[in-house]
Amino acid sequence: MSTEIAVPLVRAFLAIPLNEEVREALTELQRKLAADWPGVRWTRPESLHLTLRFFGALPEECLEKIGEVMLSVKSFTAPFSAPVRGIGAFPSTTRPRVIWAGVHGGKPLASLYAQLENGLSGIGLPPEERPFTPHLTLGRCRTPFGGAANVLNRYRSADFGSLKADRLILYESQLGPDGAVHTPRKDVTLG
Repeated sequence: MSTEIAVPLVRAFLAIPLNEEVREALTELQRKLAADWPGVRWTRPESLHLTLRFFGALPEECLEKIGEVMLSVKSFTAPFSAPVRGIGAFPSTTRPRVIWAGVHGGKPLASLYAQLENGLSGIGLPPEERPFTPHLTLGRCRTPFGGAANVLNRYRSADFGSLKADRLILYESQLGPDGAVHTPRKDVTLG
């Protein structure tokens, strides 16, 4: 008879938090979109963030190793700004499931992401299979909406300010009936 002990798992992701300017602009956008777009579960303003890597369920000791990767990357990455512009949808504007605002971080964001991926693979986490598409999830569509492309088109080139990328946060994400609750577990200042 085996006496294996169940290791508690933590649902986690690594992200850059939003500054107030961008959060307020996107909250106002969500209010405008909600008036025209039924059947969307809008992301709570306090939960808006730029996800760099979603891990899913991990053992607690893995969070410590991710924290070490965050510390190693911080020294090589100066804080930077990334314009938040335009909105779109995954998988497409005609069949939207996720509504997002675009983050245009250029080389600084691409470099940060590559350094993190390299460090995470060094601790045994498999690389992300999908290409990195920097975005801020505004909401998730529950039902099809025929006018989605027209609504998205109105804000295709709208400007929502600049994301101040100066911190990395490893969040624990607990699912609940009113959506996920994100609790910071590790917080590292860049530079």
